Amino acid sequence: MRVGFDARWYNDSGVGTYVAELLKALVPLQTSGTAGQSGFELVLYENPKNPVPGLPGNSVERVFISAGKYSLAGQLALKRRCAKDRLDLFHSPFYPIPLGISCPVVVTLHDLIPFLFRSDNWPKRFLIKRGYRIAATRASRIITVSDHTARDVTKILHVSPQKITAIHNGVSHSDFHSKANPAEASDVARRYGIRSPYVVVGSARNWRTKNLPIALQAVALARQRSGLEFQTVVYGPPDGLLAAGGADAWKQLNLVQTGLLPATEIARLFRHAQLFIMPSLYEGFGLTVIEAMACGCAIVTSNAGSLPEVAGEGAQLFDPVDVTGMATALARLLSDPAEQTKWRDRALRRAADFSWQKTAEQTIEVYYQTIKQ
Repeated sequence: MRVGFDARWYNDSGVGTYVAELLKALVPLQTSGTAGQSGFELVLYENPKNPVPGLPGNSVERVFISAGKYSLAGQLALKRRCAKDRLDLFHSPFYPIPLGISCPVVVTLHDLIPFLFRSDNWPKRFLIKRGYRIAATRASRIITVSDHTARDVTKILHVSPQKITAIHNGVSHSDFHSKANPAEASDVARRYGIRSPYVVVGSARNWRTKNLPIALQAVALARQRSGLEFQTVVYGPPDGLLAAGGADAWKQLNLVQTGLLPATEIARLFRHAQLFIMPSLYEGFGLTVIEAMACGCAIVTSNAGSLPEVAGEGAQLFDPVDVTGMATALARLLSDPAEQTKWRDRALRRAADFSWQKTAEQTIEVYYQTIKQ
């Protein structure tokens, strides 16, 4: 079985993490297959300026396509390559799928944010929503990253549940783990000016759904109630914090902004933090929550979207606008070491249920089921 995979979607987003980590887990399974299946061959279609890192050089066939992912030229180039490469199946890890290819298509839908929130202007949102609908109609199989997203796809895009397979994302345990190096804390202090105790929040480009203002309000109230001095570390692009009024609006929080960080640096923040708070209004999966859990970080998050499904009993869940409830939980974690230890242990137990190896094996099963159809 020859499987084409559109790796041009590799970037610094959640979809980019999905592409990189899934491929790292898929590549070793090519020869042996999984669950008694015969092996398969991967053909990766990549952006020559941004190839997927960490893959063995001769382990996979790599084809570079320079044309843009959304452009007509890119669509035509991908169509020609798919025919030339004699694919049995094509996997698109994001909603745009190539026009006119003859082999079956599997598409991964991570969330339905464009249908639920005003994340872009009207013309762009219309085109994105149309792209989702086309993908849902033309794909032979749809992979969603949670049962919650699967239900959204059924309800909003009117797709039969029999066409959908929910496969949870994994977590990279090589990056996100609880084994802290004694020198990490001093290195973090030297690089970013971060010193314990501190709490972590995330800023993001899709700031409307991340609900950062509520997170900062809860931290401020917890600070007031506990009477403790601590830093508030904001990592990620500045968009979310700027939309929340900027750093000057939250001077009482002793903010430290790190900007965008690689996975290894984010993991170090989580390992030494008192807690991580992420009261999102909606998540298709909630990868950051699992990554923080894998580092043994106590989590306060929301009960919206897929977060209850993914966090399980490994985090404290609140209504995404319940500032008082979250602040009470934060204050208890900050002032009670036993409470913090309890939630660190629960986080680690829950994170152990997720791996990219498991995600890859279940994805391969979808490939074979699609071919059999």
